[in-house]
Amino acid sequence: MSDETTPETSVGVVGDIADPFVDAAQKPKSRARVGSIRPSAMLYTSGIGATVDLPHLAVMPQGIDAWDKAYERLGGDPSLVLVPRLLEAVRRQLGHQVGELRQPPWLPDDLGGDSTPIGIPTRVFPQWLRCTGCDLLAPVSANVFEFENTRRHRPDMARFVHRKCKGRFKGDGRDRVAVPARYLIACTNGHLDEFPYDDWVHGADGNRKECVAKPQMRMREWRSNLGPQVSIVCVQCETSRNIAEITRAGGEASLPHCRGRHPHLPTFAAEDDPCQGEVRLMLLGAANQWFPATISVLVLPSRREPQAADVVAEVMGLPPVELAKLKSLADVSGWRQFGPAHMTAKFAGVSDADLWQAVQIARGDIPPLAPPPPGPSGYDPNHLLVPEWATLTHPDDFLTEDRRNGFKVHAVPVAGPLTPAVQEVVAVDRIRKANAFVGFTRIDALDRVGDDAARIAPIAISGKPKWAPATEDRGEGVFIRFAEPVVAAWETATLDSEVWAAHLAAHERNLARRQSRTATELVAEDRMPPPRYWALHTLSHLLIREMAMSSGYGSASLSERIYAWREEEGRGPAAGILITTTSPDSEGTLGGLVDLARTERLEEVMLEGLHRAERCSSDPICAHRVPKEQEDFLHGAACHFCVFLSETSCERANRFLDRRFVLDLHEGSLGLAPLLAGIRIGTAD
Repeated sequence: MSDETTPETSVGVVGDIADPFVDAAQKPKSRARVGSIRPSAMLYTSGIGATVDLPHLAVMPQGIDAWDKAYERLGGDPSLVLVPRLLEAVRRQLGHQVGELRQPPWLPDDLGGDSTPIGIPTRVFPQWLRCTGCDLLAPVSANVFEFENTRRHRPDMARFVHRKCKGRFKGDGRDRVAVPARYLIACTNGHLDEFPYDDWVHGADGNRKECVAKPQMRMREWRSNLGPQVSIVCVQCETSRNIAEITRAGGEASLPHCRGRHPHLPTFAAEDDPCQGEVRLMLLGAANQWFPATISVLVLPSRREPQAADVVAEVMGLPPVELAKLKSLADVSGWRQFGPAHMTAKFAGVSDADLWQAVQIARGDIPPLAPPPPGPSGYDPNHLLVPEWATLTHPDDFLTEDRRNGFKVHAVPVAGPLTPAVQEVVAVDRIRKANAFVGFTRIDALDRVGDDAARIAPIAISGKPKWAPATEDRGEGVFIRFAEPVVAAWETATLDSEVWAAHLAAHERNLARRQSRTATELVAEDRMPPPRYWALHTLSHLLIREMAMSSGYGSASLSERIYAWREEEGRGPAAGILITTTSPDSEGTLGGLVDLARTERLEEVMLEGLHRAERCSSDPICAHRVPKEQEDFLHGAACHFCVFLSETSCERANRFLDRRFVLDLHEGSLGLAPLLAGIRIGTAD
């Protein structure tokens, strides 16, 4: 999305930005570090705005305004992800003011020194805690719970403690752990707030202001024939209410209006511009509390002979601060000699004159040599995949090994039994993937609201971030390209089949029932992948399951990237599978996966995988499964026993899968000829 169409964000009331490093030099009794997560978790499971469950408390990673304080503590320039294609994709979402993609701030704990470890700033959230001994419920600000984190190398033991708690039955006083209270409220605009225990219990009774001024309650829980019952009782006036009131039909009407709170920033809506979002009761850690909005691309290699457009793209990927230094040809020459090595190395083999021309084009001082390719005008899931497809299908047009971009491939002869369906096999010895985080949604995933950028919660207080968090993964893989004539002929026949008609109808029902009520109406046809995608997606799952037995990687460590679209205006067709393993460290480059690309190994893996998929322990139920009448599931002959993978591996959450598109399930195929009908199924010799 362009900068002009990026939605404005109302800042409203801004609170204090978290700075856990402010007292680092004074060595406080309770240390600031409370845990650790992998870099990939910052994008997909525990990123900005998510609640992270630690052993004894819950915290929320703060927005990038707080990250800036961490970078200041690190000193020097942040580590950047210099991938122009990813930067441009991020700018379409967040605006052209985004100048950098930064890796998370990180400084390890010095075991023998006095340095303070630097990481992602977090805030304790929710602030309401419950004592595990006496059920006392109070916010951190009430000072009835004491934070304890004294062991430097055991941040997992950080906790809040209720000192000298006498328990539910008034026994001897001893310290008890206080855990996060599990109720929150959220709205469809991405806001999240504490459950208003004090106001909700006391209602509109104005005579009990002293109870609200010093909130202390008890959360009592018991079982009944109607399920778990949770009662909130005021310690001072004994007024109580049962949470079950909210879970009944119409019960959410008793919740207050949304305050427009973003606890990760932190901001509240202004009084003259209140949030109108629909408020929902939310449980801490609920699956619909946080849906990340991320963008991932493969880092493509340099061409054998770099073209002018390639140089311009690399220049546009430089940080604005570095680009501002290049004001003349002499500046370019000096920058290449004394500038940051990881940036200047990207222009090895490019003359100073060509680089200066690219700088002028990037600034807009002179017109571009060729018009830039247009961005997607609407929903286009394949826009970022097209350049990757062009690279993987033409490996001879690129350097044999591009160490700067972490890319190395070589073609492998195709085994005879796999032809004519398989046209080309490429062993990906080294590959790099770049990932960026642009925001998140609550209650509804982004695809359920029509990819509406206005529903994405901001990651900066201003709503116009100057940079975005990003990570890099390195790994290896196998790329398989299928013959277009074979795929096109099969797809034409499949489009007229009863099985495909049943899947189309189920997809329309699924979209109509499960898209957000607050979203714009979506067109089911635009969101339905073509038959070739179903076939290649299913085959990818079968290969991953089989490769996990021979590569040394678990199936959850392998991921897929499907290139499957029909010919469109200005875009040729594609039919290919890239199976990779990527990791922030050397774990993704052990060599076991790329070894399976060898002719005899891949033949064995593919034939054995197809052979295993002929029979499922849920057959004949699985083999005959087709959505009928009011059923709206998005798969056919596929289940956990034969095709499904963990969500870390599947790019579509185990949707759009059907074994009968790939192989012959006999009577389960319902007369549908499989894509790989010409391949002899069975174990290779």
